[in-house]
Amino acid sequence: MEKNTPDFREKTSHGDALLPVSYHHCHIPEHFRTLSLHWHEEMEISYIEEGSALYTINFEPVQVNQGDLIFISPHALHGADEWQGYSMSSQSLVFHLDFLGCMVPDICTVKYLNPLLTGKRRFTPVIHPGHPGYAQMKGCFLKACRIFQEEAAFYELRLKALLMDLLADLYAYGCVENTNREDGSLHAEEQLKEILTYIQEHYAESLSIHELAAVCHFSDTHFMNFFRKYTGTTCIEYLNRYRLAKAASALEETDSPVMDIALENGFRNISYFNKLFKNQFGITPREYRKAAR
Repeated sequence: MEKNTPDFREKTSHGDALLPVSYHHCHIPEHFRTLSLHWHEEMEISYIEEGSALYTINFEPVQVNQGDLIFISPHALHGADEWQGYSMSSQSLVFHLDFLGCMVPDICTVKYLNPLLTGKRRFTPVIHPGHPGYAQMKGCFLKACRIFQEEAAFYELRLKALLMDLLADLYAYGCVENTNREDGSLHAEEQLKEILTYIQEHYAESLSIHELAAVCHFSDTHFMNFFRKYTGTTCIEYLNRYRLAKAASALEETDSPVMDIALENGFRNISYFNKLFKNQFGITPREYRKAAR
């Protein structure tokens, strides 16, 4: 069972220092029903093989369907949800722009890579079949996925060349846009990241609305309204989903008793934990552990 545990600022290593690239094959609802808002320094590209899902990218909800290409800019907040009972299958590549030479001060870095890494430019989030550059970008991406998986001779060179070609296509077909750094939504995004980071660091503790509101010096009421506006859910629902994802990972990776896992991930009532877990994953914690193994 592949790991798709949500993390607000992902600490997962996508590849290594020499090859900062990772590949993921994801299925909804088998791997998750809700992937909470999170972000990472890497660029992420996905192709929807079949089905539909609801993505949230830069606070904007968008339904994605079979054939869509999804482009997540570095540091962009994004998440995904099951869409009205539909299943979904996707392939993804997550890679750091350092792999394309972002640390080298040449013309490509200055004109094209650094603006993406610093947030001055962002990708068009979803490219649908029929877009002028769609066929070319889809072919390039799927070839990159295949080369990365097969690891044939010189695959690193071919992979780097394909990702550079794909980035050039995004620019050539007008799929990179300037962002307004003074936009109020940018400030809200930074505030939300502060809150999510605090949750990530303290999720196992007994967190209160008042404590979370204090992170950004909000009143309790303003905080609750702010959180729902930008995440589409309440803070308590969000916190529970994060805790459940951590608990699910522990069920897969350890032999700890279910009660201990619940306690270690912020749940003080085992019955409440079991109920929430079944609502989230459709099966009990013990059934989840058995299926994962």
